[in-house]
Amino acid sequence: MLPQALQALRDAINSHVPERIADCFTDDYVAERPLRPAEGFIGTGEVAANWTKILAGLPDLQVEILRHAQNGDELWSEWEYRGTASTGATVLLRGPVILTTRDGRIAWARFYPDPVVTDGPTHITVSRVLDAPAERIFAVLRDPRSHPELDAVGRLREVEGSVSLNAVGDTFVMVSGDNRMENHVVAFTENRIIAWAPGQPGQRPLGHRFTWKLTPTDDGHTEVTQTYDWTGVTHPVLMPRLPVISTDDLDASLALLAAAVA
Repeated sequence: MLPQALQALRDAINSHVPERIADCFTDDYVAERPLRPAEGFIGTGEVAANWTKILAGLPDLQVEILRHAQNGDELWSEWEYRGTASTGATVLLRGPVILTTRDGRIAWARFYPDPVVTDGPTHITVSRVLDAPAERIFAVLRDPRSHPELDAVGRLREVEGSVSLNAVGDTFVMVSGDNRMENHVVAFTENRIIAWAPGQPGQRPLGHRFTWKLTPTDDGHTEVTQTYDWTGVTHPVLMPRLPVISTDDLDASLALLAAAVA
């Protein structure tokens, strides 16, 4: 179980509310970045200002805590930050964060996360304008029972149970071929964005993620953008097999979605 200070900070960052993030820190909070000393600062006012700038550049930013350890008031943790830049490129940072707490809030922290550098493409994106409102399209995407109908590859057979996706952190299990795949919702904005990351049941996601972004048009239609991103995959067995689907597969999936909402 995550220590309360780490859980509060993770949830605050994923809420995209700078003031809520700042509330996780003491008034005299000290931030240090040993790899970039000039970016250190003191005070919660700087926390809010700093996160306002970050979220403006990465409006869909989501963070995960991969590992953590605690010794009294000192917490060690490994973080992953992921968001989409204005260019459409995925921004991924990973690294350790060391912090101390006082009265339940963070009083000092030392940040080491840095951008992950990869060679070659790490995502595929396709778009299509559908003749349907965003609300109707989103209703299909948030219902895992409809996902086999959108699978152009034919790997998804059925969903286990009946569940509607309502927030980041929701999970659903799909039967894929001979395997069961547990999908974690990693981005959710009602009628606008939904994304999930698959992995083995009971384990953290493998690093793939599928994101659907809905943008209403002036004529009542909706531009649907689907992205398959494998930036986060680090398993040496999986990496040579990437990507597991193609641009044509994503295009075909959009065609199936268009038929489902027609």
